[in-house]
Amino acid sequence: MQIGFVSTRQTKILIVLILIVLTLSAYWQVQNLEFVNYDDQLYVTHNFKTRAGITWSNISYSFTDIRTSNWHPLTMMSHMLDWELFNDKAGGHHWTSLIIHILNTVLLFLFLSKSTGTIWRSALVSALFAVHPINVESVAWIAERKNVLSTFFWLLTMLFYIGYVKRPGWKTYLPVVICFALGLMSKPMLVTLPFVLLLIDYWPLNRTEIDTQNETVVQPFFKNRRDPLSFLLLEKIPLFVLTTISIIVTVYAARNASTIVHFNLIPMSQRINNAILSYALYLKQLFWPNDLTVLYLHADLQIIEILPAAFLLIVVTGICCRYYKQYPYLIFGWFWYLGTLVPVIGIVQVGSQSMADRYAYIPFIGMFISLSWVAADLVRNRLLKIIAVFFIVFVLIGLSVATHKQISYWKNSFTLFERALRVTNGNAIALIGMGNELIKQGKIDDAILYFQEAIKVNPKNPVNYVAFLSLGHALSLQKKDAEAIEAFRKSLAINPTCTEAYHKLGFVLFQSGRVDEAIAAYQKAIAFNSDYPTYHDSLGNAYIRQGKTEKAINEYKEVLRIQPDNAGAHNNLGMLFMQQGKVEQALEHYQEALRIQPLFANAHYRLSIILKQKGMNEKANYHYNEAIRINPEFERRKMNE
Repeated sequence: MQIGFVSTRQTKILIVLILIVLTLSAYWQVQNLEFVNYDDQLYVTHNFKTRAGITWSNISYSFTDIRTSNWHPLTMMSHMLDWELFNDKAGGHHWTSLIIHILNTVLLFLFLSKSTGTIWRSALVSALFAVHPINVESVAWIAERKNVLSTFFWLLTMLFYIGYVKRPGWKTYLPVVICFALGLMSKPMLVTLPFVLLLIDYWPLNRTEIDTQNETVVQPFFKNRRDPLSFLLLEKIPLFVLTTISIIVTVYAARNASTIVHFNLIPMSQRINNAILSYALYLKQLFWPNDLTVLYLHADLQIIEILPAAFLLIVVTGICCRYYKQYPYLIFGWFWYLGTLVPVIGIVQVGSQSMADRYAYIPFIGMFISLSWVAADLVRNRLLKIIAVFFIVFVLIGLSVATHKQISYWKNSFTLFERALRVTNGNAIALIGMGNELIKQGKIDDAILYFQEAIKVNPKNPVNYVAFLSLGHALSLQKKDAEAIEAFRKSLAINPTCTEAYHKLGFVLFQSGRVDEAIAAYQKAIAFNSDYPTYHDSLGNAYIRQGKTEKAINEYKEVLRIQPDNAGAHNNLGMLFMQQGKVEQALEHYQEALRIQPLFANAHYRLSIILKQKGMNEKANYHYNEAIRINPEFERRKMNE
């Protein structure tokens, strides 16, 4: 907002510092948050590639990995780097996301101030973006690193685009393409960015043939050559090509992971109704974000229920189009909001959510711009400007307090799902999440009740395969093998490609002595996901039980192909080679196991046996003593031998 201050470099630096402090004050507690059992395990805590850290092998793998139902190699590399730096300390991972959010806030301010020539309006937009509670999910949820990281490259793309518009040429255009590609490699949400650049051409860059100048408003900051739409579209062909490729890869990844919901489960009519209502509900959350949670449910909406929302969208669109010349920022912000939500509005339904806070991270920028600019144009005289300043301060304080409160719900899995169950009804995913958290706390009976409730609230819900999977796991912990096997089979009846259900089914069958059936289940898991080391390890163990040493060796070698630093696989190969009398090979694998995991008692013990056979008594005694020091059980084992 323009309130009489001169836009100087020093003022901009001061505003940047204020924005940083404002964001830190609202989000300071994220460093105390834990990992949650909702996708954090998929991306970080149970992801063997992430936990291996940054290696050339892992970097290469990230470009082919679609196990998360997304293709976002840059995001996965950021998680690997975090694990390298912070290991399992969740606070460090949260700090990374917060720092990126701060950078996004600063980049947004720089983009707006450079493109519009205003400073205080740009500062207000950035401050709203920094502390609005709807953005908490993107910042406080480690699994949503892809959202803040992709937005970072989104904003960089727009900044470089300004440079290109000022000095057209391939040298200034290349950074635009590179940043856009990096953004798509972080999250495919950027597929709408080329269309947003067309909006930017209209306003504030003033490149289109549409006249946005009017005596009643401030003259455009950018005075460029007016180009026809055909030229502006042609100019962005490289970006549209990247968009097309990203869409194809994203659809392939989602289908491969079976996360795209079929139309027989959610018909098109219901999707359209949900999209209309969601557009309106997001606006409600913009102005009154009091019931935010991690998951919103689909409802079977009737036409009459969405009419008010449809009417609201039509009216706002009509007003923005009516004043497209006098107030170009209205149509800019509104169509930014409508357009950037298209990929996640639910027409192509991925997952079970009807909407999500994280989806508003970029779209709300458009609304913040429209609101800030219209407010500035309405506030004309000095008294109104003073009142506006106090009101803005009040709003920012209120949003900061709400953000602080919203962050507290992300403290751990229990608080997260407790909040979801409080503000939604029949939330199967929240029930499953709470049940899994209770399993971690050892409250198996309570967990089973939550899983059963998740199945009961909507027997036809496609997410029930997860409920049956979790129920089977809980029952297996209680040694109720027959009931666990039944639950796993029900999970597979709903989702025949659920690899974890096959693996857990195989484990229970193996424990029950049904080794042939266990092997068949493990083989099914591997058929659907051959790059998961645990599945090969389990199959190797089953082959050992059958005495099929060569097949077991092949499976453990597969483990090492996928995960070269798997100490357990090296140890298992060492034992099998010892049985075959291949002492040198066994020695090599035991040594490698200890290089990876120096406190591996079994590897120390078995290495001591080989060394003693070789007459290397001093080294043998060292490793034997190490085995006893780590696990005294090996002393009793020696006495029995």
